[in-house]
Amino acid sequence: CKMAAGMRSGFVLFLAFGISCATNENEVSSLIDDLFDDSGYQNDVIPMLKPADKTTNVNAINIAVGLSMISMDLDPAGVLSATTWLRSSWSDFRLQWDPKEYGGLDNFKIPASMIWKPDLSVYNAADFGSGSFEDRYSLDQTNAIVYSTGKVLWIPPLPMKADCNHDHVLPSTDQNDPQGCNIKIGSWTYDGFHLNLTAFGGEEYLDLGDMSKNSPYVVTSQEGDALQTKYYPCCKEPYLSMNYRFTVQRAFAILDGKKVFDKSPEDLEKLYEQYQTTFTGNK
Repeated sequence: CKMAAGMRSGFVLFLAFGISCATNENEVSSLIDDLFDDSGYQNDVIPMLKPADKTTNVNAINIAVGLSMISMDLDPAGVLSATTWLRSSWSDFRLQWDPKEYGGLDNFKIPASMIWKPDLSVYNAADFGSGSFEDRYSLDQTNAIVYSTGKVLWIPPLPMKADCNHDHVLPSTDQNDPQGCNIKIGSWTYDGFHLNLTAFGGEEYLDLGDMSKNSPYVVTSQEGDALQTKYYPCCKEPYLSMNYRFTVQRAFAILDGKKVFDKSPEDLEKLYEQYQTTFTGNK
């Protein structure tokens, strides 16, 4: 009898858990149907409630952008190859809902390809086409988190190649010497009256907290003040970008299949400890 009671109790719990999971899945499915299918959501249309103002950014969408470096390498031509996490957030009024109408559901995950995304590009990119930052950014299937307020959080892992010396001829230098570099990111087509670029979390530095200790190059200093505004003679509209300026130095090289350190392991450990907070280094 005790065994039968236990089996009945377990079955009831299993059934309740199954119903709960099914209910949650049904709520998500219902919400997605309402937001996307029933409303005719268009992911190639910018989600502006009103047309852009001609003199201010009062109607612009706020786009928060940040960049986390995971690993990097630098070739003799001054091209920086990096593995990054692009941190981005914005609001899309078409993706708002009342959680009370969907069983308390206040967020869901969805492939970013299904929603509108700002057309961010690396201005000083060293490559384009298949496999480039722009290509991977536009096609990336990494999930975005959508909140009931309409807020979207998207942090995709993306590769990039940046030309550190696109505006001048790179002199012949020792690869052990610190090298200056920058990565400039912004909208490819929209001005600041449409997309108002802001610093993710208010941070205008590269985030180095997740930097791999097997990265061939390390960041030795940062300038900060990455958010920049530029005006062109033709137009009244401002154009915003995040221009991360920093120096890198080789940590090690692989010679005859062995790791040869340019910076001592002890110095590297100290450097990685400093990366756990906002790192500026010795400018």
